[in-house]
Amino acid sequence: MVVHSLYILPLFAFRFLKELDLQESVVKHRGHHWLNCFPKPSTELESLNFACLSGEVNASALEGLVARSPNLKRLRLNRRVPFDVWYRILGRTPKLEDLGTGSFVTGNNPAEYVSLSSALGKCSSLKSLSGFWAVTGFYLRGIFSVCKNLTCLNLSCAPLIQSADLINIIRRCTKLHVLWLLDHIGDEGLKVVGFSCPDLQELRVFRNNADAATLTEEGLVAISSGCRKLQSVLYFCNRMTNAALITIAKNCPQLTSFRLCIVELSSADAMTGQPLDEGFGAIVQSCKGLRRLSMSGLLTDCVFLYIGMYAEKLEMLSVAFVGGSDDGMVYVLNGCKNLKKLEIRDSPFGDTALLAGVDRYEAMRSLWMSSCNITLGGCKTLAASMPGVNVEVISGAGASIDEADEASSNAKKVEKLYLYRTIAGPRGDAPGFVSIL
Repeated sequence: MVVHSLYILPLFAFRFLKELDLQESVVKHRGHHWLNCFPKPSTELESLNFACLSGEVNASALEGLVARSPNLKRLRLNRRVPFDVWYRILGRTPKLEDLGTGSFVTGNNPAEYVSLSSALGKCSSLKSLSGFWAVTGFYLRGIFSVCKNLTCLNLSCAPLIQSADLINIIRRCTKLHVLWLLDHIGDEGLKVVGFSCPDLQELRVFRNNADAATLTEEGLVAISSGCRKLQSVLYFCNRMTNAALITIAKNCPQLTSFRLCIVELSSADAMTGQPLDEGFGAIVQSCKGLRRLSMSGLLTDCVFLYIGMYAEKLEMLSVAFVGGSDDGMVYVLNGCKNLKKLEIRDSPFGDTALLAGVDRYEAMRSLWMSSCNITLGGCKTLAASMPGVNVEVISGAGASIDEADEASSNAKKVEKLYLYRTIAGPRGDAPGFVSIL
């Protein structure tokens, strides 16, 4: 979502507003006066999230807004809110359940950190913590008092927290359902998660350093052994094995979302050198409710056969640098009757695979293919047979497909294809490098 200015909302709209959430939005900063637009003397506001804003925030206006919002349950601040402001706010939010902290370093007074634990202790309903912009280990001790009640902890924006400090926090968070981390926690840290968080349902581990992946299959196996209620996984790692995937599938049959990214492209089983077909095959066979799957590593058409046979409820599949022939994509299109979104890049699938889905695409939401073996002629054939689906061919920025070229370039490979279902017809705002067939 792109919001150019918060002033696009009429002032009267703030009178009845209960939730303002700018999560994943791009907002152009034009000052902090929007904080004064909420009504006085009190508001109905229950949720306020402006963590994505980059500009300064008027401290007194923010404190005043929170003070006159007695029903506020969710508050996520941006990194420009200094420590002394956000920790004072805590005393005015008796119903707060979800807190995204401001900065631990901007405008701070070291003596005030002593009061952090006491201020958080007053938030008896607090269940979720996130933020932690630029925080170091010493100051994390202030959150220990609320760890025992947390069900959601997001430390994915805290690259300065060391593994030992992460472990000290997680050991105290025994009721977690959701945990987002960076990969520098390491395998040993994830073993602590597996031991300490038996109720964990969602785990996301993102990359911290693009040049140094630190996780292996051992960390995820440890999680699966201790967190048998796990339903959703996003995991960046340096290596994986079939044996590990088979163990994960056995331990966590309730998985509905499994996204695995092995940093080194087309990586084989780290122990045997074999493709990872059997491991991912075990995931789709054991996890009967699987709805989302992202795969990486060395994979052949065999794994797509498994997916087509066993992933009956699969709705979204994302793959890259995988497969051996058109058969792989055909297996998926023929077998996964509930598939809604299919994303493929850098794979060998061509026109035969693309056209095999003619009778499926109208029931799907979208298909994305990039750097595959599909041709302009194949895309045109598809578009001609499916007038109710938009077929867009995307070239490099600045390039286009003109009429003179089309007659003689049907064999030309297409860089990107985006196919999607719509009732509005072709869009009228396509840039020059997007050709709507």
